[in-house]
Amino acid sequence: MAQIQLVVFELNGEEYGVDALAVSGILRPQKFKIHKVPGLPNVIEGMIDLRGQINYIFNLGIKLGLKKTVIAEESKFIMLNIQNTVAGCIVDEVTDIVTISDEQIQQQPEFVANLSSKYLVGIGKIDERLIIILNPENILSTEEYEALTG
Repeated sequence: MAQIQLVVFELNGEEYGVDALAVSGILRPQKFKIHKVPGLPNVIEGMIDLRGQINYIFNLGIKLGLKKTVIAEESKFIMLNIQNTVAGCIVDEVTDIVTISDEQIQQQPEFVANLSSKYLVGIGKIDERLIIILNPENILSTEEYEALTG
């Protein structure tokens, strides 16, 4: 029985999780200035200077087809190791770190998989909680990656 540790966060009132191994840090947005970069896709809020490195910040709400995530007091940047780079995602709040077993993860049904499999690993069920588990590698699309590194 394999287990995975998830960093759980809230976005638009739902709980999401990403593999903790992909997370390089959790930051408070109030400590950083987001610099806008003209010509980038609207899903990219801009860039920040993190310890002398330029890191791009994504609006995960827009990325997932939800409403735009607005930075508030409880908001966080979850910094993810994605395709040999580090990029941040704006989330409403980081709520938990949980360990979940394979038996607690349900794959999405075929009819949903065709619509959203690009970002989803599955749905984690812990007691009454349903956690939408995201695939961090697919959050940054090839086109967006090329726009950032090009």
